[in-house]
Amino acid sequence: MGVLSRGLERRAAALTYDQIAGMIDGVSGGRIAGVVVTDKTALQVATVLACVKAIADGCATPNLTVYREKADGQREKAINIPEYRLLARRPNEWQTSFEWRRQMTVHAALTGAGLSIKVRGDNRRVRELIPVQPGQWDVRRISRYEVRYRCWDEFGLIGEFEPEDVFVLNGLQWDWVKSMNAVTLARSAIGLAMATERSQAAMHGNGLRPSGTYTVTGTLTPEQHDRLTDWIKRQGGPENAGNPLVLDRDAKWMSTALSGVDAQSVETRRLQVEEICRAYGVFPIMVGHSDKTATFASSEAFFAGHVKHTLAPWHRAWTQRMDEMLLDGAGPLYAEFDVRYLLAGSMKDRAVWARTMAEMGIYTRNEIRDEDGKEPLPGLDEPLTPLNTTTKQGNSNDQTGNA
Repeated sequence: MGVLSRGLERRAAALTYDQIAGMIDGVSGGRIAGVVVTDKTALQVATVLACVKAIADGCATPNLTVYREKADGQREKAINIPEYRLLARRPNEWQTSFEWRRQMTVHAALTGAGLSIKVRGDNRRVRELIPVQPGQWDVRRISRYEVRYRCWDEFGLIGEFEPEDVFVLNGLQWDWVKSMNAVTLARSAIGLAMATERSQAAMHGNGLRPSGTYTVTGTLTPEQHDRLTDWIKRQGGPENAGNPLVLDRDAKWMSTALSGVDAQSVETRRLQVEEICRAYGVFPIMVGHSDKTATFASSEAFFAGHVKHTLAPWHRAWTQRMDEMLLDGAGPLYAEFDVRYLLAGSMKDRAVWARTMAEMGIYTRNEIRDEDGKEPLPGLDEPLTPLNTTTKQGNSNDQTGNA
């Protein structure tokens, strides 16, 4: 028994923090470049945090509105149903709509999917949406086309739920049951970024002094070797930067480590920023990374591209899930993100566009007001017809009619 205990103690002592983190974290991405990449450790990389935040804020900041489509093709806000306040204001007792949408998007962007439990009232309408942490729920098949979701927390099992009792926001999927873990897919780029940051942090922690070999004349006893090693360590560190190092016994110092310039740390870190952004589908300029060739005009195009190519797929994933899983599916209710403020140009450009569209009769004036987020006014639903263009026969401006 004593031998077994000593063996277990040796094994426990051999585990590093990264190894323990890899075992206890709910979603693991593996080990790359000597570091454990998980959903939690990946967020410590500034680029991953910025990419996830750009996606999550882009899904949480726009106003979320539930509309009802009327028989005449018009639409109105469905403010008289409980789902309107549930989605637009307060999905549960502790969170606002902004906080809940941002948390769910962070879970989906990092681990592939975010899940909330539906709490129903007596009339079977959804009253609350309770988010579950990644690593505290799983999905399993019980037959070919039937699945069950099992959720738990630090207090034990919450329950096993059918698909209609949970709201799931999926990221990239390979099959219809589970989503692909974004951290696992991008673990090479994230792991190299973490390793580069750690190596530079260690270099700065040593006062920017690289490791090396200290050689002396003669043979050192084990005690002298240990004392000399401790002495050299005490001479290093940022607090001793600039202090002279006095050597005796014909000692020589030979550096054996690459400097930051030799290792091309800056170039590597720039490349990793671009690689992580490429994995998440986020333009580097959206995380504060741009090269010297970027101009204001190109930046404006990148901002518009971020809405169209990065946020639009996430918005569509959100709205279709809400339409089918929280609203009436094939009925007249549907949810929509208001992203007009993200695409709006300058006041001058908007004024010129509105006047042109209204005077040409392409848009009604109420449609222009709706584009600007304003309520319709009576008498502005008819399109204007320019005086110099008409399709009526016999008009003096009709070149094909009789003079």
